[in-house]
Amino acid sequence: MVNLRFSFFILVVSIFFTACDNESGSEKVDFDREAFLINMADNVIEPSIENFASEAEGLSVATNSFNENISIESLEVLRAELKEAWLSYQHLAFVHVGPVSSVNLRDRVNIFPPKTDVIEENINSQSYVLGAASNVAAKGFPALDYLLFGTGNDEEEIIAYFGDPNLGENRIQYLSDVVEDIQTTSNLILEGWPDYRSTFIGNTGTDVGSGTSLLVNEYNFQFDIRIKNAKIGFPSGGNPRTGGVLSPENVEGYYSRWSGDLAEKAVQSSIQVFKGENFNSGEDGLGLDDYLLALDAKTRDDLDLSTAIIDQKLLALEEMEKITQPYSEVASTEGSQLVNVYNALQGVIPLIKVDMTSAMSVSITFQDNDGD
Repeated sequence: MVNLRFSFFILVVSIFFTACDNESGSEKVDFDREAFLINMADNVIEPSIENFASEAEGLSVATNSFNENISIESLEVLRAELKEAWLSYQHLAFVHVGPVSSVNLRDRVNIFPPKTDVIEENINSQSYVLGAASNVAAKGFPALDYLLFGTGNDEEEIIAYFGDPNLGENRIQYLSDVVEDIQTTSNLILEGWPDYRSTFIGNTGTDVGSGTSLLVNEYNFQFDIRIKNAKIGFPSGGNPRTGGVLSPENVEGYYSRWSGDLAEKAVQSSIQVFKGENFNSGEDGLGLDDYLLALDAKTRDDLDLSTAIIDQKLLALEEMEKITQPYSEVASTEGSQLVNVYNALQGVIPLIKVDMTSAMSVSITFQDNDGD
């Protein structure tokens, strides 16, 4: 009798440890999380960091050329470099881990809309610290958007703005300081990544602080808070918290009218990161989609979760592609196409924020009041 009880106890313990992953408490599946993290580190995150640093360097070179020869031609080159760097950021923002998070890349380079009054006050006083909390919306890409597009009605007026005999030098200096801050940020990330890589791939669990948990949380934050809400929901009045109030001036890239390009790039990047695509070659690698497939994760309608997430994002992209005007113009109309985009993006949220995290046994650690 004692032997039978002991045998039953051993059987129960054996079943428990066979069914569970000792590192995270989640069900064991035929999925190599270490290989997944290595792919994300080496083929998604690191080349994205390198690309951002390269684009920041190009932006710096173009700024120096503009400062030395203020002309429409040099302005056009500088604007083109700004766009490339801003587009590059859209991908890196989805893997906001390690040194990317340490420098707080999102807040350091892309808080919009810019506070133009603060920018002008800084220029006039020449007494400012870009790292101060008061200047979080007076630097980064949105500040450059204002300086290179919003300081005149055409190229001639913008050239005159920087060539002004009284404040021109101050304006050039501020432009240079903002660009230098972006480049410094990119270099800090580039230099910090190699030391962080081993930490990132070393914790293969799904507990708070693990590589998987950090990725999933930052992925959700960027898609939910910074894309669905900030880029689309708030300017268009689609987000319920706006009470239907339209604020077209709050779109990303308001002055350059690049809002659509930036938003589409962001959603495209979200798909690439989700699939673990090699940043340089586009080759498919071990991504969040493969993890969900290994888990046999389903939606609440019993559909394949990985496929549902991608399909819903593609639907949002289709809605975006229908828009031919700058988002600032579209957002000025109640019930606009941007609201359709917002609704399509909102359809992604329960899939990635509830179903995906539940399947992976990952806890959402950031706070928001969106009612999702």
